[in-house]
Amino acid sequence: MSPEKNTFQPEMLRPAAASSAGNGRRTSPPRRFPALDGFIFLLLLGFVVLLPHSIKGCEHLWRAAFVLWLIKMVLERRRPWPQPLSAPLLVFISLTAISTLLSPEPYLSWDRMKIVALVLVGVLFAQQLERLTQVRVLVYALILSGLAAAAFTAWQYTYGVGVRISYITRQSALYRAGLHHDDIITAVGRNRVHTPAQLEQQVRRSPADQRIELRYLRGSPFQNGLAFVTRRGLEQSGLGTDALQFARGKPARAEGTLHHYVVFAEMLMQIGCMTLAVLLGASPGAWKLRVFLAVAFMAMTAALVATETRAALAGLALGGLVALWALTGKRTRLAATSLLLVVCLIGGSWIYHKRGLNWEDTNDPGAHFRMLMWQDGLRLVRQHPWFGVGMETVRLHWQEWNIRGFALYHVLSHFHSTFLQIAVERGLPALAAWLWFVVAYLIFLVRLLRRAQRQNRFAAAVVAGALAGFVAFQVTALVHYNLGEEPLVMILFFYFGLALAIDRMLCTPAALEMP
Repeated sequence: MSPEKNTFQPEMLRPAAASSAGNGRRTSPPRRFPALDGFIFLLLLGFVVLLPHSIKGCEHLWRAAFVLWLIKMVLERRRPWPQPLSAPLLVFISLTAISTLLSPEPYLSWDRMKIVALVLVGVLFAQQLERLTQVRVLVYALILSGLAAAAFTAWQYTYGVGVRISYITRQSALYRAGLHHDDIITAVGRNRVHTPAQLEQQVRRSPADQRIELRYLRGSPFQNGLAFVTRRGLEQSGLGTDALQFARGKPARAEGTLHHYVVFAEMLMQIGCMTLAVLLGASPGAWKLRVFLAVAFMAMTAALVATETRAALAGLALGGLVALWALTGKRTRLAATSLLLVVCLIGGSWIYHKRGLNWEDTNDPGAHFRMLMWQDGLRLVRQHPWFGVGMETVRLHWQEWNIRGFALYHVLSHFHSTFLQIAVERGLPALAAWLWFVVAYLIFLVRLLRRAQRQNRFAAAVVAGALAGFVAFQVTALVHYNLGEEPLVMILFFYFGLALAIDRMLCTPAALEMP
C-alpha cells in the first residue's frame, strides 16, 4: 500500500447500521468486548514497560496480546483496518521466507524467522489502539521505564555489581580455581556480596575445609562463571592481605538488564529520541512535565554514554536534530541544537579517553574486525546475489567460505551492518524490499507529521519521536546488525504501530480527546 495515500476513512468507524441505512435494511451494531479490550491494553502496557529490561517478558506479553486480539476480531466479526506500508513489508517477508527455504541450513534460518515475525508487533499496536489517551499512557510508561534503566545503571556504577579482584597471584588457590584479575565475584554460596568486607565475612563463616561456591562475572558483556574453593584455600591465597586485593565491581561498559552494551545503548537511543520529542512538544505552561522529561532525557543520555557505544551516541545526536527541526522554531533550534551537540561532544570525548580511541580509529580491533567482515560480506553477495546464503548459516560454514574475521578473532558474530547482513543472508532483492520500506516509511512519517502538527500537539510529538528514532536506527544500522536484535526490532515496530494508529486517529476527531 502506497504511503502517499491515507486509505483510512472516518466512515470505517461508523456502526454497521449507519452504513446500511441507505438500503432500507436494519442491522445490529457490531458487538464490543470492553473487558477484553482492557485486558489486551494491560498486556501492551506491560510489554512497553519491559522493553528496556526483559526480552523474554516482552515476547510472552505481545504474543498473548496478539492471540487475544485475533480472538476479539473473530468475536466482533470485523476485519482489520487497512494499513499503509503493507506492500514493502509483505515483499520483504516473502523474500526472506524464500531465502530460508533455499538455505543450506534451513533449521537455523527458520529459527531467525521469529525476529522477522516481530513486524506483527506493529500490526497489533496499529490495530488495537483507538484513542490518543492510550498512546499517551504507553509513551509515558516507556519513558519512565527508560528512566528506571538509567537509574539501574547509576546504581551499578555506584553501589557496584559485586566484588572485583584487583590483584591476584598465579600461585594462589583462587587463581587455580579459575578466577582471574578483574573477575567480579557476585555471590558466596547463596549470599550476594557487594563489598570486600561482605565477601570476607561470608568466607569466614564457612568451615575451613568445606568447598565454597563462588559466582562471578567475567568480560564485557558479562559472562557468568562458577568456581569452588575452600576457606583454607582462600586464606592461603592471601584473603585479608595485600596478596589478594578486592574492590567494588562495576561494569566495564554499561549493559543494563539486556546483557549487552550495544543493545542497551540502542534501546536508550530509541527511548531518548522519543523523550526529547515529547519534551519539545510539551505545552510551555506544563513546566513540571518539561522538567521531568528533561531530567529523563539527560539521565538516559548519561547511561548511553556509559555504554561507550559511538554509533548509538551518533544516532541519538542525529535523531535529536531531526526532532528539534521538526518541532521547534528557528531561535529554539539553534540553542537546542548547540546544547545537544555539546552533550554529544562531551560524551564522545569521554568515550575517547575511556577506550583510548577516536571515532575512526583504524587500530581498534573492533574496527579491524568490522572491515574484514564487510570485505568478506561483499564477496559473498557477489557469489550469492539472488537469495543469499541463508540466515545464520555463516556460523556453520565460515571456514568453507573463508570468513577471516571469525578465524582471526575467534568469535562467531555477524557482518556489522544491517544492510550488508540482509544482502548476504537473504539476497539483493530482499535488501531492495527493505530499502523500499525504509524510504516509504520516512515519507509516510514526514507527511503524517505535517498533518499532526495541524491537529494535535501531542500526536505531532509522538510522530516526531518515531521519525527521530527511525533515523537513528538507520544510522546505527550502517555499522551494527540491529535488525537482528529482538528488543531493537520490537521497539522499532512499536513506534511503527503508534504512527499507524495516530494516522487513523487523525481522521477521527473523537479519538483525539486530549490537547
